[in-house]
Amino acid sequence: MNVKSVQPFSDYFKAVQQCKDAGATKDQSRLASIRNVLMLGKKLRTDEMDYLQRHDPNLHDQAMRLSMERQSYMDALQHSRSKADANYYNTFKLMQIAGQLKHGGSEELLMRTNAIQEAHREFMRSSRYASLRSDEYASRKLRE
Repeated sequence: MNVKSVQPFSDYFKAVQQCKDAGATKDQSRLASIRNVLMLGKKLRTDEMDYLQRHDPNLHDQAMRLSMERQSYMDALQHSRSKADANYYNTFKLMQIAGQLKHGGSEELLMRTNAIQEAHREFMRSSRYASLRSDEYASRKLRE
C-alpha cells in the first residue's frame, strides 16, 4: 500500500462536513422562512407543508391546526348576514384567542391572531362582503 499523505484525506472529510453544515444552514433558513409566513398569518403553499412534514413535524402539526381554524373562520364568515355580523365575529374570535394568553404558547397565539386577521382582510375584499348589508342599514332596521 502506497500512502503519500494523510492531509488530502482529512481535507476530504472537512469538505464533506462543510457541505453538511451548508445543508443544515439551508434547512434552518427554509424553516425560518416558513415560520415567518405563518407568523404573518399567510397560507402555506403545498410544497411548504410537505417540507414541514419532512423536516419539522411539530411545526407541520401547528400549521395544520392554523389552516383548519382559518378555514373554519372563513366558513363562518360566509354565513354572516351583515357587515356588522362579520365584524362582530372577528372581534369575538380575537377575544377568544386573547383569553388563551394566560395559558402560554404566545408564538402560536400570535400566528392564530394573524391568520384570523388576514382571513378577515381577505373576506372584506371579497364580493361576498360587498354584497352584505351595511352597518347603517342593519342599525336602522333595529331601530324600526
